[in-house]
Amino acid sequence: MSIAVDRRAFVLPRAGAEGVEIFAIGDIHGRSDLLSALLEEAARTPRQAKRRIIVLLGDLIDRGPDSLGTIDLAIAAARLARADEAIALMGNHEILMRLALDPATPLDEAIPALEVWMLNGGALTIAEFLRGDVAPADLVELLRRAREQLPERIGAWLRGLRPHWRSRDLLFVHAGVNPAFELEAFLAAPWDTPVESLEGSRHWAWVRWPFIDAAPGPEGFGGVFVIHGHTPGDLSPEATHEDQIRRFRLNLDAGSVQSGAAEMAILRGDRAEVVRAQGQAGHRSLHGR
Repeated sequence: MSIAVDRRAFVLPRAGAEGVEIFAIGDIHGRSDLLSALLEEAARTPRQAKRRIIVLLGDLIDRGPDSLGTIDLAIAAARLARADEAIALMGNHEILMRLALDPATPLDEAIPALEVWMLNGGALTIAEFLRGDVAPADLVELLRRAREQLPERIGAWLRGLRPHWRSRDLLFVHAGVNPAFELEAFLAAPWDTPVESLEGSRHWAWVRWPFIDAAPGPEGFGGVFVIHGHTPGDLSPEATHEDQIRRFRLNLDAGSVQSGAAEMAILRGDRAEVVRAQGQAGHRSLHGR
């Protein structure tokens, strides 16, 4: 099935740095076909600023059919989009993957992370790099084999992910912020908080509420406008980008696996174009496997 692409223009209440155009891509979840389409669309877009940066907002992996292929596209994103730099942020799925597979994570923290990760689509990702081997039922043995067979390029990519990134008054972060907390203190939450002690509303990779419902005043969230993902379509059929922008945020999680769509925002100053790539909904093989 071919992928259709359309664009919509918006004006934001805050602006990014001058001389920079930012292409921010939301949750992909193993749909390498959608990420490829968005990167191709970026490459076709004429440059209008001295510097072009790609920002991947996290949750590139799990649930979909091609997580490793998606990571390979992310590794090559700057070249594929004709950009000067690519910045990849941690989503909660990448955090779970790294918590489980990083040899530095103690076993009593890695096993709970592995369990939560597998329940949230990580089993599909593990199956990709076990290369057809039957996954052992024993979690300790599964963890050992997964750590051994994780491709080095994937491990290096995981270690290089950032928690967030900022361009002037635009903040890029996977899930969002919590308006009940001072901004910098909230963003300082460690990425490797153990799963068993995690409180989602206090973490930038997991928060949904009260962020999604917030209606901040003219200063926005601690002075910034937030570009994020994590919550597909705000979990509401009535959600619109216009309403999000009035609330000082832009959600680029289009629910890739279920909806077959992924979104990218092209940001220049206070101008935004949201590019939507629409493919086939649901989980399907992309490479005949």
